[in-house]
Amino acid sequence: MTQQLFYDPSTLNQLTPRENFVLTAAKKNESVPAIADSLDIPQSIVLRHLSNIIVKLNGSDQNLAHQLVFSYNLDTRHS
Repeated sequence: MTQQLFYDPSTLNQLTPRENFVLTAAKKNESVPAIADSLDIPQSIVLRHLSNIIVKLNGSDQNLAHQLVFSYNLDTRHS
């Protein structure tokens, strides 16, 4: 992932503390394995957090939601 993620800081209020951590790590261009290692959780849980972030922010911060989908190659059709 090479692009920088931009978002409205007020969107952080909609997320859980763990989702905030994952989003902050994503903003720093950390990989899914690196985020999983930082939190000592499986990579699948990191991907679930990213999907949850996208769902929560899609209404209020569609630009960020689209950036996350593109940056992490997420398929949100089944979320």
